[in-house]
Amino acid sequence: MKEKLMTVGVDYDEVLKRFMGKEDFYLRMLRKFLDDKNFAGLKQTVEEKNWKEAFTYAHTVKGLCGNLGLGGIMDYAGPLTEELRSEPYDEEVIMNYMNHVVKVYDKTVEVIQSL
Repeated sequence: MKEKLMTVGVDYDEVLKRFMGKEDFYLRMLRKFLDDKNFAGLKQTVEEKNWKEAFTYAHTVKGLCGNLGLGGIMDYAGPLTEELRSEPYDEEVIMNYMNHVVKVYDKTVEVIQSL
């Protein structure tokens, strides 16, 4: 499990400390992450160019990934959140970050599902 999660940017030892060494609890939280609807909301609001609402979703996704130690997603969700924080919006930059978020998110979901 550790090796697989590390391929998507999880600092496994550090995140396990946060979960008080309870690997089974961490795995349960990762599986709950798969059911979270905030990423779908982020994708939809970015597609609609609803930047203010996209910010809220991006911020929530960033927080969830931060709590779960999903560093690969955080690498792009963090800058995406900052880009969506205020006007003027640079659509090209937003879409670039979003494309990376989608790729890493999909890979992360694939890894979690394989656990």
